Amino acid sequence: MDLLNGYRVVDLTDGRGLLAGRLLADLGAEVVQVEPPGGSSARSVGPFVGEGEAATSLYWEAFASNKRSVVLDADDPADRATLVALLATADFVFESAPPGWTAARGLDHDTVAAANPGVVYVSITPFGSDGPKADWLDSDLVCWAAGGALYFNRDGDRPPVRISVPQSYLHAAADAAVAALVAHHARVRDGLGQHVDVSVQQSVAQATLSATLSAAVADRSTYPDPGTTEARLAGQRIDLSGSGSASRRTKWPVQDGYVELHLSMGPAAGRFTNNLMRWLGEEEAVDPDLAALDWADVPRLYDAGELTIGDLERARHQVAEYLCRQTTSALMDEAMARKILLAPISTTADLVASPHLADRSFFAQVQRADAGTWTLPGPVARFDGVDDVARRRAPLPGEDQALVDGVRAHDWSGAARPGRSTRPDPAADGAVPAPTARPALDGLKVADLSWVVAGPMIGRVLADYGATVVRVESSWRIETNRLVGPFRNGEQDPEHSASYGNCNAGKLGVTLDLGTARGRDVVRDLVAWADVVLESFSPGVMAKWGLGFDELQRINPAVILLSTSLMGQTGRWATFAGFGNIGAAVSGFQHIVGWPDRPPLGPFGPYTDYVGPRFSLVALLAALDRRRRTGVGCAIDVAQAEAAIHFLGPQVAEVVATGVAATRQGNADRQFAPHGVYTCRPAERGRSRWVAVAVCSDDQWRALAGVVGGPELAGDPSFADAAARLERAGEIDERIGAWAAAHLAPDVAAQLQAAGVPAHVAMSSLDMLDDPQLAHRGHFVELDHPLFGRTTVEGSRFALSRTPAAVRRAAPTLGQDNETVLCDLLGYSAERYRSLLDGGILR
Repeated sequence: MDLLNGYRVVDLTDGRGLLAGRLLADLGAEVVQVEPPGGSSARSVGPFVGEGEAATSLYWEAFASNKRSVVLDADDPADRATLVALLATADFVFESAPPGWTAARGLDHDTVAAANPGVVYVSITPFGSDGPKADWLDSDLVCWAAGGALYFNRDGDRPPVRISVPQSYLHAAADAAVAALVAHHARVRDGLGQHVDVSVQQSVAQATLSATLSAAVADRSTYPDPGTTEARLAGQRIDLSGSGSASRRTKWPVQDGYVELHLSMGPAAGRFTNNLMRWLGEEEAVDPDLAALDWADVPRLYDAGELTIGDLERARHQVAEYLCRQTTSALMDEAMARKILLAPISTTADLVASPHLADRSFFAQVQRADAGTWTLPGPVARFDGVDDVARRRAPLPGEDQALVDGVRAHDWSGAARPGRSTRPDPAADGAVPAPTARPALDGLKVADLSWVVAGPMIGRVLADYGATVVRVESSWRIETNRLVGPFRNGEQDPEHSASYGNCNAGKLGVTLDLGTARGRDVVRDLVAWADVVLESFSPGVMAKWGLGFDELQRINPAVILLSTSLMGQTGRWATFAGFGNIGAAVSGFQHIVGWPDRPPLGPFGPYTDYVGPRFSLVALLAALDRRRRTGVGCAIDVAQAEAAIHFLGPQVAEVVATGVAATRQGNADRQFAPHGVYTCRPAERGRSRWVAVAVCSDDQWRALAGVVGGPELAGDPSFADAAARLERAGEIDERIGAWAAAHLAPDVAAQLQAAGVPAHVAMSSLDMLDDPQLAHRGHFVELDHPLFGRTTVEGSRFALSRTPAAVRRAAPTLGQDNETVLCDLLGYSAERYRSLLDGGILR
């Protein structure tokens, strides 16, 4: 795609940040990957094809494609001088070294910016570039624990469990790409770059569906602390004490695998269960009273004593009896036809065979260094009127060394590149303007028609960085996310949802009846006002309302429409209904979370809702930059399931190349041992019972063994290398588990970190609220609220040094800004506003 054509990225990252540059490369930027002698450490990250020295890292192939490679030794004076010259030409720099590493070599932001004041320099670190945990050691498992996403993913009596392939750094790298483009929009105004600081811990926290806010809003029932065996979730009592308890069942065995299905109850999604029960009633598979039950009303009936837990168990038993005789394909057909929240739990093999993804030509065949090809996920997003960039295989080490051999002989001035158009010349007297306090996206106008999580999180980030975002919803058909906990003081009220508040802070709010012609006329006026329209309705709904892209362009020729949906705007499953848990099933994630001896558990919450917004923001910010240069708007199609599949790129390549499909393996790792989550001595109120430990090198093993087993274990040659430890992982886990059980989890983590071992408490909401590193980063933000005085939301996932985020207000209450938006922003007269109000349009 030519959206970022002409921009240069110098990528210094290892495996912890590789995806960031890849995303910009896929949108047309020139990305130069700088590798050390011997090649990037990312080349040693599995899965692999081949063995020994001939093994090829599919992690590298997936996340370094479309890049160029040069080899430079930052510790060699001559190479370092070349690298400094290269950095002086960069529009963007990404790095993922430990804090202090680049400064020690004169490659840090301040040094690079002295020669290149327009550079956007992005650092990706586990906990942030400074603060009390800045120097803590990390791994994917440790970051997952530190960010809270591990804690909430529990299967009964066992410790919390991670996703079985690394994910934490991918979330942070996607945030890094977003942050780089936000900073770029500030740069095009005044020519100045800035430092961007991305914390993996904060990025991972997005994968908790705002459950991290439970303690902050005093909701101890929705997501309980460890030791609690019963919670209330959307009016439903949930037993958390036993694995596979019927009352929490969401994974159902069928003839050829599993399907994801919530028997949802309550106003948020109970209507989908009604559709299921009506169908099963027609099949005489459930009792007539269950078929006739209004599942939206189940919480009230239960609280009134008119419905018992026995009735719910009977329903689940009868559903299970029917489903186990069906196939995934037959069930998918019924789910599509009847709007049932059910989906097959796909493997990576299922993904590459998916007829829907084939309809969308999603997978790309990328030429290998030999005669074959790799199969990799395709476009970041689909852009109307913008051609895809041809996919280039990941480079061999130093394959593009000619770019820097005799660097000064090449044209590195970049005078004609779009990233240089407003950049000041540091050699020119008075050319560098004074820094500006204006937010990075100040002046951007956004009409946000999206709902639930994946869409509203896009507008939330835009609002954090200065955009004026108008959130459109309805007071008579309540937005689903208003019915999702945690709730302030545990009170289930549409105005009390911390999840809704987290996704919509900083926005203006209007209520409109979009089922009326007059309501849609107001939307047309918003389109005329806006630069961007966000929507997440089912494909075809906007066009049905007379608000398709052609109509929006007629109203506003330069408008950008971003449509984010579960499966995309085209393909046979385009109209498939579902939330992010369904997206996690069809994108391959439900299958790879859990224990090998148990049914799949799946990741916590609607996993695609955590990935989709980041890809949407990268696409949108790139499209905005193209419009700045060309004046041309466009329509963008982001399929949330496809965005998530990018996070399984190596596993997709592996199943095609080897036939091996990724599967769940608890907290074990294919490369490292020991690698697990261990139960510690309970503290007061049962807090902080688990600690994650990951040994990623032989030195770390010796350090761990010295703490756990003393010199004898540390010096035992039978555990000397990773292969030996993998063979005896169970034995090692028992030793660590027995030691950890005698200590409090915070003490275990602190002692191991001091010894040089990556470890961290599996953080609960209370732990995160008390975490000194998150406090240092300003992760939790208190805001005034018009109904109850104060509320708390999460802050930005990344920090910009010159144009930082600011959460300017709490999420709007229903209709809070109707008059402000219609009269002040759109210029309606008082009479017209009153007519809409009296006519019931503003509801």
